Amino acid sequence: MYRALLDIRRCAALAATAAALILLPSLALAEPQEPSGEEIDDANFGKSFVGKVYDGELEIEDWNDLGGGLVSPPIYIHQYQRDNGTILVLTSRELSRRTRNRPGTYMVADALIVPKAPKDVEFSMSCVQLPDETLRFLGLAKGKEDQEWWTRVRRAWEIDLETGQIASAKTKGVRCTNIGWGQ
Repeated sequence: MYRALLDIRRCAALAATAAALILLPSLALAEPQEPSGEEIDDANFGKSFVGKVYDGELEIEDWNDLGGGLVSPPIYIHQYQRDNGTILVLTSRELSRRTRNRPGTYMVADALIVPKAPKDVEFSMSCVQLPDETLRFLGLAKGKEDQEWWTRVRRAWEIDLETGQIASAKTKGVRCTNIGWGQ
């Protein structure tokens, strides 16, 4: 009886080892991939704006200006898109207010590059995380076209309201506006 129990344990151990060896290649594939040269170049390009002081609007050659706005005083956000679908988001800190005679002055606080989103996923810079309703989150989300808010958020980032820094955030509780809703 004792010998049979040992044989069962050995078989179970062998089965567990075999399963681990079978799963090992798929686990290796699940690990994050090294960034490509283009992704590194894009990240360096985005970071090259950090600290740049500008008046009024910031024009970026070869990038389409998709607009932006106030996150929470004194932090502003602006979104650009390249023809290949890559998104550049810049947060800026207001240094001096706009007057009738001159535009406001801003300093870029941080930059985020987001590669083209997969099919049926949209990038939104108008996201919130419950219970806070401040639009200080960015996200890659998907949902039905007839919904104002999308809750299936694949990736999220948070803007620090004091520094303007952008950091990865957990997606739990994040919802993003459907950019095509109501159009």
